[in-house]
Amino acid sequence: MSRANGKAWMPITGYSSKWSVQQGEAIRFYVNCAGPPAYDAQLVQLIHGDTNPAGPGFKEIPLDAPFNGRHDGRQQVIHSGSHVVVADRRPLRAESFTLQCWIWPTMPTKPEGYWKPGDQGLLTKWSDNNGYGLFLNEDGALELRVNGERLTTGAPVRDRAWHFVAATFDAESGSAVLYHEPQIRYALDPVIEPAAATVNARIEHSDVPLVIAGYVERRDTGPLGRSSPVPGVILGGDYNGKIDSPQLCNRALTRLEIETMKLGVRPELDERRGPGPTDELSTCLVASWDFSEGISTRQAVDKGPYKLHGDVVNLPTRAMTGYNWRGVETNWQHAPQEYGAIHFHDDDLDDARWDVDFEFQVPEDLKSAVYAVKLASEEADEDYVPFFVRPPLGVHTAKIGVIMSTIDYMAYANEHLAANAAGAELLVYRIPIMQAQNLFLAEHREYGSSIYDTHTDGSGVCLSSRLRPVLSFRPKYDHFLTQAPWQFNADLHLIDWLTETGYEFDVITDEDISADGLERIEGYNVLITGSHPEHKDANYLDAIHAYKARGGRFMYMGADGFYWIHTFHPAYGRGEVTEMRRCESGIRTWRADPGEYHHQSNGQLGGMWRYVGRYLHSVAGTGMSSEGFDISAYFTRTPESNDPRVSWAFEGIGYDERLGDFGLVGGGAAGTELDIIDTTLGSPPHTLLVATSAGRHTDGYLLVMEDFGFNQAGLTGTEHPRVRGDIAYHETPNGGACFAFSSIAYCGSLSHNNYDNNISRLTKNVLDRFSMDGPLPDPPADAVMHRGRLLYDPELNRRRIAALAPRG
Repeated sequence: MSRANGKAWMPITGYSSKWSVQQGEAIRFYVNCAGPPAYDAQLVQLIHGDTNPAGPGFKEIPLDAPFNGRHDGRQQVIHSGSHVVVADRRPLRAESFTLQCWIWPTMPTKPEGYWKPGDQGLLTKWSDNNGYGLFLNEDGALELRVNGERLTTGAPVRDRAWHFVAATFDAESGSAVLYHEPQIRYALDPVIEPAAATVNARIEHSDVPLVIAGYVERRDTGPLGRSSPVPGVILGGDYNGKIDSPQLCNRALTRLEIETMKLGVRPELDERRGPGPTDELSTCLVASWDFSEGISTRQAVDKGPYKLHGDVVNLPTRAMTGYNWRGVETNWQHAPQEYGAIHFHDDDLDDARWDVDFEFQVPEDLKSAVYAVKLASEEADEDYVPFFVRPPLGVHTAKIGVIMSTIDYMAYANEHLAANAAGAELLVYRIPIMQAQNLFLAEHREYGSSIYDTHTDGSGVCLSSRLRPVLSFRPKYDHFLTQAPWQFNADLHLIDWLTETGYEFDVITDEDISADGLERIEGYNVLITGSHPEHKDANYLDAIHAYKARGGRFMYMGADGFYWIHTFHPAYGRGEVTEMRRCESGIRTWRADPGEYHHQSNGQLGGMWRYVGRYLHSVAGTGMSSEGFDISAYFTRTPESNDPRVSWAFEGIGYDERLGDFGLVGGGAAGTELDIIDTTLGSPPHTLLVATSAGRHTDGYLLVMEDFGFNQAGLTGTEHPRVRGDIAYHETPNGGACFAFSSIAYCGSLSHNNYDNNISRLTKNVLDRFSMDGPLPDPPADAVMHRGRLLYDPELNRRRIAALAPRG
């Protein structure tokens, strides 16, 4: 899938060591050139990333930097696929052996035409016909290899089912036996007899590592080998599926002894301390890896006597149900012994591990803003590598803090839905148009996926790393859902408006807030979110809550915010890897299997914040209600917009004006995803509904599934009253307040008519008031009253609305 002239869709790609960098710190850049012999690098400040000719156009400001200029190009590759790797040690060089483990394969065969065809390693210390190991061969059958000799049962393994597999080899007699025993044998399944053969050879050992879920394909000490998860060694035979309880013994065990070894290993075994091999059986044990230990780490713990711990590479999924899961405990922390499986995938990736091309020491006086390194060739190929510069902790250079949603950019990183999702036309209500990035990713699965995708074996992607080129995190990038900017590029609509209207502001990220807590934000008079702050962790929400309680002001500039539970993986650096598991509700492109809802990062239950009692409506006053991607509508004011508590926000805006019947995202300010007030779901009871888009959406807009119990007619934008966006306002303690604009499309309307429009005016009125020093003015005395979640006196409500209605 290359362009007509034979060139790749993205001949230049790059990434950086950080997305948020502090003034005075260093940031590294990594570049791949698949064709161009050289490229030019240029530091730019990003202002506006939307190329739509109906808007102000793309805006960047070139800046001086030591790395600016010509650089030699070189090709760098990504080695995807997850494994456990155990460095070569003397005990692993067994002359006789028994290998055993449980497997749950998800792709037993990988035929020609698949992006990584061929056999799959299970438990191997084998390379180039030297060594030993258990494999799935190209026919999906279990296979034992001793040097170049191969023994197979010939019976294909069943996908998504547990199988116990084992192999023995006796060096003296040459006897080899292979066992394949499905955990469940159905009535019409053939019996799989053990396979036996005589191998007239001694094992030819080498210093290659032992690999679980793959094998050593070859050595490579050049540039390609340097970017491997095991430097100097290229891994192949990537396995798709779970592996549980792999073990190695240094003699050929009987079938009864193998069964005894299933009981596991207890290094401290005595008469009072549980099951395990005893007597002579205990002396043959080499290694017994227990994947239920260290789930939140990058280590595979060996319970055997030699402590042959392995490195878990390329971020497979842990905290997965094992062969012995009983379905009683669904939290791996409560029954870790039932979560001894790791799910490996051939497209897992934690770090591209490229060589550094250049480094940038950020000047201490470089202002906090959005930047990028522009990479361009003489052939007009280009890529941008964005990053954000923040002030040091405790330092604020402006009254306004803009929060860029890095967790969200990671959640959507390299999304494949445009090319891979079935029924994309039904989702967007039109023909989706793809970008070069979408086409490039469709043929380069090694660049990894988003948390909206499934792995190549059909299981959901729940982990995302930013240590790779993230081609959706780019200016000029339009998303297939909206045919307009989305996430990062949409947030540049806000950056552009702030810049063009003359505001001074600092740029921080939700990653910074999660790491630094309240100290990162408490000095700002007002915080402003981006257009789509959907994915958040508990530390972020805690800090925002504390900020509001201390009188801070909060402008929620989008919709579908604070929806999914995220955690950062503790085994990686600051914000490098994030995790999210899709559970039993919410808008899901996939759903985790039973028992696998809790994050491996820290045991947090995944899914929506709503289902752990942390309602999204409580953060800014509104919460997700519907989504649709054909066209956007507009808002109109409500009588409550005349309430003295909020009427200041509408100065210069007529009551009957259409608010945002224009814009760069769907043609209006109310669209794509929308939030509403709901006091039963966390909106403060004193929240004012000041504008709404009710009744103006198409049948392409649908109610979110968590808001109804069963499917029925009448859930679309032309029929259901909850399919709308609500602009809302409420006060917080100590002179603070929140304003929620409740639409992802909202920021796309700010620049209309050279920034002179009612959306721009409304936003400016709110920002000017919210950024003022000191607490906000007190509300009228009669606004302080007892309120319930529901308004129980309809007559009182009617009188109140009538009093606020404009006089004719």
